[in-house]
Amino acid sequence: MDDLFASKDKLCASDSEAFTTCHPGYMYFFMITYLHCLHKKIEEKLKSIVGTNWRAKNIWYGVSIDKKLLDTVFGSMKNLEKLFFASGILEKDDEIRKAKFCTRGEEILPAIQHKYQHLEFGLKSYFVVVQIYSKHIQLSLHQVVKLESPGEDPASIIIQDEMIHINDVYDALCKSIMKSLQVNCQFNYCATHKSEEDVQYDFQSLEIYNNIYRNLKPCVVELFEKNKSNLDMKSKIQLDINTKCDCSISIFLRDIIEVGLMSVIESITTDILASLHNKELFGNYVPNYIFVFGDPFNLALGSMIHIAYTMLMQKAIDDGVYIKEKDTKIFVLREFIFQLLETFLSGEKPYMFERFVTGTLCQVSGNTYGMRIPYLSRFTPFTRLNSDGDIKNTIADDGSYLVFIQKGKPVPTKGLIIQINKPTNIRLEILQLESSTSIVPDKYTLLHGDTPGVTYKVFSADLTYVSLNTFVVEYEQISNNLSIKISRGCIRDIVDYVDKPYYVTKNIMEPLTLAYI
Repeated sequence: MDDLFASKDKLCASDSEAFTTCHPGYMYFFMITYLHCLHKKIEEKLKSIVGTNWRAKNIWYGVSIDKKLLDTVFGSMKNLEKLFFASGILEKDDEIRKAKFCTRGEEILPAIQHKYQHLEFGLKSYFVVVQIYSKHIQLSLHQVVKLESPGEDPASIIIQDEMIHINDVYDALCKSIMKSLQVNCQFNYCATHKSEEDVQYDFQSLEIYNNIYRNLKPCVVELFEKNKSNLDMKSKIQLDINTKCDCSISIFLRDIIEVGLMSVIESITTDILASLHNKELFGNYVPNYIFVFGDPFNLALGSMIHIAYTMLMQKAIDDGVYIKEKDTKIFVLREFIFQLLETFLSGEKPYMFERFVTGTLCQVSGNTYGMRIPYLSRFTPFTRLNSDGDIKNTIADDGSYLVFIQKGKPVPTKGLIIQINKPTNIRLEILQLESSTSIVPDKYTLLHGDTPGVTYKVFSADLTYVSLNTFVVEYEQISNNLSIKISRGCIRDIVDYVDKPYYVTKNIMEPLTLAYI
């Protein structure tokens, strides 16, 4: 890897045009390059801290990554781990270099318990961790699986991770301000129009709207920056109305906070609280607590304007919980997640230390499950596709089962895309392999059609009036039990979206268990 990046050649002239590409080869190379450069920075830091003999010591990498970055750039933890090997951070069969991975927000319960020592986290109780970003909200439903004891930290596992996409918060803030200007606005007339103070400016005019809007965001950011140490509600920004004269308008911090900021905060809290009622999200659970992290406006941490934001967020979400008559307690934290962890771990064991010692605590299935598609007295062949539509498995019409959940392994969080050649009303048959079976088959292998076990059936006729050739098989936990969910993979008929549900589930009364992997 060092030789690959050692070239000093100038790759292109300064006047060459840049270009954008989504070619997977370029993207893959960029990720390897990025991780390789990061590795060099880490090595320099290790050398300065440990000394020149750092290479002879055990190095453990605890990698915490934002979930959206993981999903959109790397795809999966497995892909990220492979890139650690491809970039030279890890080497095969190297026992003194190890890495453990998690999404940001996992294993946070010990830090929360340390900060809020008066809170009681009951075994098998639930809480939600909310991370607010400028364009999305991440909600993670945690279940407490281990209580705090002398010398032992409490532990939780993530039951469900959801991503809610929102409009850019600064765009929403500026649009809210522009809307208020049409009703209430203070004009500063230029010398030409000083004697004509009855002149009316039309904010619906595209020219005037654009003149104000394009300068509004940087001015709002600047005003927030000026109010770091002290909130002056009378501080203001001035924006030119047009390019033909010096007429301008004044927008005060009070209006930005009370009109614009509150509007955006209320929209965010509505999305968060709606997740508690939505059956597709967390509606089947009753969380005791919600912990809200993040500052989507990128305000200076600890500044007066940041404190004002957290107070407004706390009040808005408390009011929403009260209106919905929920008993859930809400905590809007001023620090970010990594700062909370850093404070808790100061002088203690490193973050994710337990993963290197005991393994990763996961929900695992106590049984192996396979699937096939019977049709009358025969069986329908089908294929398993990946998200790009590439064929991963082809299952013949001999009645074999495709293993999709493996005993003792984590239950997959992503579903399978199943496709059959001829559209038909399918009956998905699920086999639960007998628990007494000594051999555990690998995932995505085939089981003979006569394999003994309990079978469950899910019918596509519950989803569509017409035939179906592509569907998605997913897994979720409902009240601690495994649930198999199938949904339409594509639009079949508009009538289906009026009278039929998008998915149908089959609950299997087998509680998932915990294991260190």
